[in-house]
Amino acid sequence: MSREIIIKAFAVALDLPAGTDIEALELGVNPQWDSIGHMALVPELEERFGIALDTDDLIAMNTFAASIEILKRYGVAL
Repeated sequence: MSREIIIKAFAVALDLPAGTDIEALELGVNPQWDSIGHMALVPELEERFGIALDTDDLIAMNTFAASIEILKRYGVAL
């Protein structure tokens, strides 16, 4: 269930078109996931999961896969 919530958070925060392979996204590679998109994604994830990401995790969150691993450390069950 949480994986679908994460995918939805990415889609909403980055305003991704339908059919985007969200799990293949990388910061700076997809035009929507630039620094501004990243700053929209962070609060979207924090709000959906009731967490506060620290600065080191914000920097490390540069792929969808890395985001999953970081969220796991905050207790998000996948």
